[in-house]
Amino acid sequence: MKVAIIGNGLAGVTLASNLYNLDDSLDINIFSEEKHFYYSRVKLVDYIVGNIAKDELFVYDENWYNQRGITLHRNSSVKNVNTTKSTLAIETRDDTATRNWEYQYDVLVIASGSKPVIPDIPGKDKKGWHVLRNIEDADDIKEHLKQVERITILGSGALGLELANAFRSGPNSRDTSIIEKEPMVAPVYLDKQGATVFHNLLERAGVKILVKTEVTELVGDKTEQAGRPQFIEGCRLADKTIHKGDMVIFACGIKPNVDFLRNTPIEIIDGIVVNEFLQTNVKNVYAIGDCCEHKAFIYGINPAAIEQAKICAYNMVKPEGKPRIYRGTVPSVSFYGFGTKMVSLGRINEFTIDPDEYKEIYSYYKVDMTLGIYKKILLNKKHHVIGAILIGDLEQQLDLRRMILEEIDVSGFEESILQDGFSLREWI
Repeated sequence: MKVAIIGNGLAGVTLASNLYNLDDSLDINIFSEEKHFYYSRVKLVDYIVGNIAKDELFVYDENWYNQRGITLHRNSSVKNVNTTKSTLAIETRDDTATRNWEYQYDVLVIASGSKPVIPDIPGKDKKGWHVLRNIEDADDIKEHLKQVERITILGSGALGLELANAFRSGPNSRDTSIIEKEPMVAPVYLDKQGATVFHNLLERAGVKILVKTEVTELVGDKTEQAGRPQFIEGCRLADKTIHKGDMVIFACGIKPNVDFLRNTPIEIIDGIVVNEFLQTNVKNVYAIGDCCEHKAFIYGINPAAIEQAKICAYNMVKPEGKPRIYRGTVPSVSFYGFGTKMVSLGRINEFTIDPDEYKEIYSYYKVDMTLGIYKKILLNKKHHVIGAILIGDLEQQLDLRRMILEEIDVSGFEESILQDGFSLREWI
């Protein structure tokens, strides 16, 4: 069986590895736009600030693919998918030429990942703004970092927080600001009170925070020279003021990388729609990872990509004749920095909870502003924990993950969950 995998990220290589372990006779081909073998994107920030060397980014080398009989087509973009003929239109680039060719598959798995959201802001013709999604992006930021003193990060999600922590830490600390258009930091992961606690911790660490603030333009220097682009000197805000900064990084979130599929019959809403077996609406076409949408939800997190890849591989081979069901992954974000630690689990605010369901949600919380501790659980009318926020104290993290995943009825002990020393084993 000829298996085509679009994408050489975490979902794609996990799928390929599991397929090989289940059936080493498969003809597995991975198509990647990048020139690199598989590397860890989560280490890119550490590489930028010099905590690790470039070669430490790489997880698998050429031997890993060769030993498993996996063919990796690097520098190869999938331009079109013909689901009627089961073919991919490929454009492969090298230093001297571009080759256009077709590959015929028996089964296709789309693991094309995601791409950064870049707001439509005037001034992007200037030099000095960046996104961070791959090694080349990291190289550009690392080089530019040698010349800058003030960094502005647009967005306070997981990446924005990680960048701010890295730029404020160590001997090469830079003046760092976060601009967030929502009324609070980390709006997808926190509630209002948790965001207040976290906001205070960020400011104590020396990060400038501007919330409910919109950038309307990237402002450049006034020097005009033939053939020389302007360099960014700051951001013009909605109130007409200028926020100074000679590097701007867009950390405004990600979106599924699915544009190359728009003229195919594969169903796309925001991501590629899949069923409980991770199949699309087209026969012999699956989707996993950041590009797929399961029950109207796009996870965009590594645990989901790994779990989906394992189940998808099993369902393609079916060693026991019966497919496995993907029931979803507990959404989770972890952050360690600024002298604290934070975990957000499940669905915790109006961004992730259906409005009708939100009316019936109730919660318990515990807060200590002096120590920077905030803990909260959200429960539905069935007394199931559906979400949790932990800042400064992660003692209940594993128990809460289990409660959310297994939908445990906590009606007999819900008020005790956030107390010191709580153990789920004592209650069930």
